[in-house]
Amino acid sequence: MSERPQFGLGTIVKHRDFGRGRVVAYDEDRYVIVFPGGDAKTVAFAFDGLEAPNGAGDPELDRITQAVRAVLGDHGWLDVDLELGKRWVGGTLKLLPGREGQPKDVPIEVFLKKLIGVRDRLRVLEQKINSHPSLSGEEKLELQGYVTRCYGSLTTFNVLFANRASWFVGQADHPGGEEGNPPRVPLPRRGGGEPS
Repeated sequence: MSERPQFGLGTIVKHRDFGRGRVVAYDEDRYVIVFPGGDAKTVAFAFDGLEAPNGAGDPELDRITQAVRAVLGDHGWLDVDLELGKRWVGGTLKLLPGREGQPKDVPIEVFLKKLIGVRDRLRVLEQKINSHPSLSGEEKLELQGYVTRCYGSLTTFNVLFANRASWFVGQADHPGGEEGNPPRVPLPRRGGGEPS
C-alpha cells in the first residue's frame, strides 16, 4: 500500500531541516513544497519531520473540489453572480482605443465568466501536470512555475471577486516567493476586505 498525502494543497508546513514552506503540488508519493527564496523541494509523504502548525488541510477534499469545479466549469454551471463583488454587478468594462476606432463595452459579468474559465482551466492543467506519470519531479516543478506565473499575472483582477477564496494568488503572497503560486489557499492579508 502506497502512502497518501496528509497535507492539503496550500497548507503551510514546517520542515525539520528547511523550515516553513507551502505545499504546492503532489507527486506519486511526495509533496512538492516551496520554501523561502523560491526553493522547491520534494518530500516523501512518509517523512516524519513535517508538520502543519495551522492545520493540515484536506487532500481528498482538494481533489474532489478540483474535479467538481472542472466539471461545472466545462458545462457552464458555475454561477458568476456568486463570485462577482456586489459593487460590480451590472457594471461595464470599457475598452477605449488609443487612437481611432469605436470603444467596446463588455458587461463585467461576461468578462468575469471568461476570467473564471481561464482560472479553472489553469487549475485543471495544474492537476494534470502534477499527476502526469511520465514527468519527473523537476519537470513538474518547471511546468508548475509557468502556471504559477500565469496566476501571478491575473492578480490585477482580484478586485472583481466577492470572496477572497476566489482570488488569484501570486507567489509574492506566499513564503519566499516572487511571482505566482497555486491560488487555492491565499494567505490572510492585513486589513481584510476586497483588494484595491
